[in-house]
Amino acid sequence: MRLEQSGVGVIRTAAVRERAGRKARLAAKVRARAVASYLTILVPAWAAEDRNVTITGGADASGHTYTWRVANLGASSIVEVRFPHYRAGLFFAPQSWSSECTALVHVGVKNEPGVCTARAGSPGEGIAPGRFATFSMQVAPAGAKRGRGEATVRLADGTEMRVGGVELPQAEGLGDKYVSLIGLGLVFMIFILAQAIRKRRKPAMPAGGGPAGERGFRSG
Repeated sequence: MRLEQSGVGVIRTAAVRERAGRKARLAAKVRARAVASYLTILVPAWAAEDRNVTITGGADASGHTYTWRVANLGASSIVEVRFPHYRAGLFFAPQSWSSECTALVHVGVKNEPGVCTARAGSPGEGIAPGRFATFSMQVAPAGAKRGRGEATVRLADGTEMRVGGVELPQAEGLGDKYVSLIGLGLVFMIFILAQAIRKRRKPAMPAGGGPAGERGFRSG
């Protein structure tokens, strides 16, 4: 009888421990989901989306040629890359890729922001995982400035990512356009003011024509 009671007690203890283990595992899953949701709210969208792609490079010393290196750190090939631009004249994609641009610089075409898009002919011609490709752009000599923006990348599995912090040619603002004129105007005003102060500090001339403090002598 005691053996039977002892066996029942062991079974009950095991059952209680199993139920406690299931509750603990369920609680851990709930906490993990809550933490994941919290992190999703805190992390910026672009930072979450561009973790598998890096884009480095930008303008050269002249500011007229932009070169970017797009590296694939993910598991799916990159088959499309889009670069926003302002006043681009030429765009170069990797060999076997097609390219097209909107708002390129042409006579009679209004200056406005555009986008240059490069597409791979097939996933096999795209940027494979662990590989990189180079893209470049020629920009008109005037009217554009360097700035930070977002490029867009599409993967073979259909996922699109926005990569932030990419150096791109952007439209100049009113301050950028007139900063040189404002600077010249300030220099001119300072020059005029300096001339006026210098004239006021010169010694006054007496009526006799000689410097102040000198006296003429009368003859006999």
